[in-house]
Order: sequence, then C-alpha cells, then structure tokens
Amino acid sequence: MRLAACVLALTTLLAGCSNDKNVLAKVNGKAITVDKFNDAARSAMTQYPGPPDSVKIHLLKDLVDRELMVQGAVKAGLRETPEYKAFAAQLERQVLRETLLKRLMGGPFPVSDAEAKELYDRRGVSTHARIIFCFDEKSAREAAKALAGGEDFTAVAQRFNPTGMIPPGGDIGFVQAGALLPPLDEVVRTGALHEVHGPLQGGGQGWFLIRLEERKTSPQPPFDQIKDQVSEMVRQRKQQAAGMKAVDGLRADYDVKVEPGAAQAVAERFRQSGAAGPQATPSAQNSPGAPALPPLPPAPGAEERKKAIAHYRGGEYTLGEAYDDLTNPGGNRPNFAVIPTVDRWIESQVLERAAQAEARKRHLNEEPEVKTRIEEQLNNFMLDGYYQRAVASRIHVEPSDIAAAYEMHKASFARLQSARVASVTMRDSAGAAALAEQAAHAPNLPEAAAAAGGRARQESLKFPASTPVWTQLEGRMMSMNVGDIAGPYHTPAGWLVFQLMDKQQNAPTFDTLPANARLQLQSAATEMKREARLAALTDSLRKAIHVEIHEDRLSALPWPPPVAPPGT
Repeated sequence: MRLAACVLALTTLLAGCSNDKNVLAKVNGKAITVDKFNDAARSAMTQYPGPPDSVKIHLLKDLVDRELMVQGAVKAGLRETPEYKAFAAQLERQVLRETLLKRLMGGPFPVSDAEAKELYDRRGVSTHARIIFCFDEKSAREAAKALAGGEDFTAVAQRFNPTGMIPPGGDIGFVQAGALLPPLDEVVRTGALHEVHGPLQGGGQGWFLIRLEERKTSPQPPFDQIKDQVSEMVRQRKQQAAGMKAVDGLRADYDVKVEPGAAQAVAERFRQSGAAGPQATPSAQNSPGAPALPPLPPAPGAEERKKAIAHYRGGEYTLGEAYDDLTNPGGNRPNFAVIPTVDRWIESQVLERAAQAEARKRHLNEEPEVKTRIEEQLNNFMLDGYYQRAVASRIHVEPSDIAAAYEMHKASFARLQSARVASVTMRDSAGAAALAEQAAHAPNLPEAAAAAGGRARQESLKFPASTPVWTQLEGRMMSMNVGDIAGPYHTPAGWLVFQLMDKQQNAPTFDTLPANARLQLQSAATEMKREARLAALTDSLRKAIHVEIHEDRLSALPWPPPVAPPGT
C-alpha cells in the first residue's frame, strides 16, 4: 500500500533546473532539489519509518515515481482534456482571489491577553434576541414600519426572513458576545430590552432588525482554561472584519454596480424554464438515478448575450456571461424566487472579475509561490485522472486474488481455540506487581508463587470462554508467546497475574469465512493489484523517460530534515 499512497499523496512540486549539488535527481530534465526533498520529507515523515538511509532512498524514489507519473499523464494527453482546462481556469481564479484577499487583508492578526480577557468578561452575560434579516435596506424599513404599526414581531419575522436562513419567528435564542458581526454584537450586548433596534447594516451581509427579550449571566470556565479558545475568537473576528473591509474596498475601487432590473430579468428567465431553485443544477440533472429536474432555459441569442447587466471599472458583466455561470456544473446558483439573492449573486460575479483584474494588475499570477501552488494542484488533478485511467480501471479481481489475499493476511483471522494457564489472584496491586516481577526471573509462575508462600491455580480454558475475565483477556493471550507472564489485571476477585503455559489458535479455512471477512479480503486484493499495476506502470515509465539520481548527495542529507525556515 505504501507505493500508491505515497506516490499519489506527495504534493511537492518537482520543478526547477539546476546543475549544482542542490539537485538530487532529474526526470527528463526536471529537477528534484534538496529543498523540494526536505519540503516533502517534513510533510510526510510519519509515512516513512525506518533507518535514515533506507527512508531517504524510499522517499526520493516516490518523488521520482510521482514525477514520472506526471510526465506520463502529460504524454497521455490529460493536460489537453476539457476537464483539465476547466479545472485549470477555475483553480487559477481561486488562487488569485485568495492571494489577493490575503494581501488586502494584511495580517497576521495578533491578540493580546487584555483583548481576550475583555471578550471573556463580556461573554459572562448572554442576551435572548429575535432578528429580522433583509437583503436590502428598503425591505428592512418596510419591516420596521410594520413593527412600528403594532404588528407582532414573530409574524413580521416570518414574512420577511428568507426561508431556511433564520430560525422560526426570528428567535436565535440566548447569544453571548462575539457570536454576531459588528455592530450587531454590541447592540445585542448593550441595547435596551423589549425594544426593536434597527435597521442596522450587518457587515455587508444585509440589514437587521433586533428585539432583545432578556439577559442572564452565563457561567464560564476560568479564563486561564479557555484563554486560547477566546483568543482565537478575537483573532477570527479581526480577520473577518479585515476581509469585509477588503471586499468593500474592492467594490469601491472598481465601482461595482448592478444595473436596475438585472436581477429581475435573470430570475424571470430561469423561472420561466421551471428551474427556479438553487438545486436545479446541470450536475444534479445529469446524476445517474437522480429524479428528472426542470430543463434549463434556452441560451440567449448572440445579441442578447451582449446585454450588460452589471459594470465595473474596466469591464462589464453580460447576460451571456451570467447564463454561462449559472449553467456551469461547478458553479452555484441563487434562489430565483428571492430577487435580492439574485442581485447579490450578480454582484459576487462582478466582484470576482474585479478581483481577477486587480490580481493581474499586481502581477500575482507571475509570483513563483502562486505559480507553484497552482502547478502542484494541477498536477494532483492530472495524477488522479491518470491513476484512474492507467491503474484503477485496468484491474479485475478474480476469486484466486481474494484467496491469495487471505493467505497473506491469514494470521489476522486466527482465533484462540484453547489455552492452559497458571494464575494467582491477590488482594492488592502492589503485591501482584511484585509477584509478576519475581515470576519473570523464576522458572515459572507456580514456583514464584510457592516461593512467596502462595499457590498458583492451573486450569485449561476453552474459547469462547465461559467466564468474563478470560473472555476479556482472550485478545491478550493471542498476542502472547508460551511462557509469557501478564498482569496484574483488576478483576472482581482481586488483582490477577497469569502465565500462558500452552495455547492452540487456528485460522478458519477460506471456505468458512463469513461474508464481511470476504469483503475485507476483496478490498485487500483490489489494493494489492493496484499496487502491482502502479509499480509496473512506473517501471515502464522509468524505461521510457530518462531518470538521473545522485545517491551520494542524498546520503549526505540529514534525517530528520531540518526545520523549515520561518515564512516558508
């Protein structure tokens, strides 16, 4: 199992060209450097037990095999498939967006003990709150007007809250400080009871009305016990605030605007087709055995595709692009029955394009760290496909393979049939432990017991055992050799020390194995054949692709690998 698990799990990028002593191996000119080797070693050390020299050879072989598989996948054309190209485009957008937001947010976000203690003190009181959430300010003010006119809060909450997003009646129960976004958190903590507060804009997510019912003390463990947990809450709040600020800044810098009526037009187009819910995705429609879902709307014509439904500095977002995004199996879709969610969805697509433009303006796509991260994940994606195509789909497990797997794992199916034991039960654990120590240096337990003025009981046992004590110790006896001493064990009669004098244990025949055991063996046989197929594949690639290994440089490397430099 080691070969498949390690070759396919190693995510170190085998890149870079060098002629110096930093290169441990080359696969068709692609270098595996000391730095890349150490990066892989640090992340996979637990998978490589054993003597250092042997471990280093195994790890380098797996790195070479992995690069052979990558190059084999490229030669097989997997880099040219539509699936690969779609994944590559999506991955690049994702990595650029995450990198940009990380830069815009700044960080790290340190938390002082004083900040953690302040939040801890605030969390000593919790408040029972009810909320009404609206995507836009207009709806929030309509809800506020209804409440001011005397309507029941629960009824208004049921009418305005998006289905499934907020608990019934808007009742979110008792909440402590730190549970909600600012400024909602402060209002819940300090606002007047039995009054409606708002509308309040909550972290760019929408608009809120809040009614506070009561407050009560909330017992907490001592601060020192949960300081790390509270500090992490503060850190996450800082990070979340920085993230919202970064998105707001991007929205303002790129002047993101959704055209009036755009959300209604998109929603109406999809509602007419019957695909009104977010669940009606192409991927769901094409799933084997899935119930038939309403068809997607017809694609817009050439001229209609050009219609701009949103703008940002440097570009526009068209109806055609929206249709493509909404029909993308890997994308997400809003609830077309709730217009504000469609509006938010359009804005999110435009913000995505603004983020890509800003990332490229900053040349983030050219940074080595970003390129490395993208290439690593692309290689992993390609390797998964190549493994399925060239290994997993090429094997077929025969009954003889399952029988061979049984012979290999036969010992694990063995069961204890009978045993002869000598045992002594004593009142205190110290005396029993001393007897066990003495018996280890005596000819046997009975003689050690006699020397201590006691007497060992000898008995023959059949399994399954008739007493709970020996039933519990059956597994221990299976792992013991004849003559081994075990204990002391606490039993209802006292502290037990015993010596295994003889035993009989046998594995059942293959024909008598239960169904669940045969399933386990089928899985083991499948894995064995995959391992053999993968080994054969890498061996054939090694013959077709030039591999150069510098064992002298490998032997000079320390093991375990040195700690990674800060910031890597």
